[in-house]
Amino acid sequence: MPPTLLARVAGVAGGLCWLVRAAAGVDELRWPGLVLLALALAGLGSGLVSTSATWLRVIVAVALPVLGWSVVEVVGGEGEGRVVDAVAGVTVAVVCVVGLVRSRGQRHPVGSHSA
Repeated sequence: MPPTLLARVAGVAGGLCWLVRAAAGVDELRWPGLVLLALALAGLGSGLVSTSATWLRVIVAVALPVLGWSVVEVVGGEGEGRVVDAVAGVTVAVVCVVGLVRSRGQRHPVGSHSA
């Protein structure tokens, strides 16, 4: 399974975990959802950088989940944290679903002369 596909599937699963947590009040889904969303953001972040710059891929893979977490914490503040978590989870899930749909429509050429 390609890392990008794995990241997108983790994003959908994590977003659904946080959505169910907010809708049904199942607090046990907070940490599994957080781990899945962090893996998704790390995978998507590393995909933003050229494969030739491995050190930069690692930095972006760590920085994107940390940035997302800090934004969720600032927006959530002391208000309704579950709602903000659900919106963040659904946002990541939608981005991942769009990426999955777009990647299904693309055919990658195979062979020694493909660019």
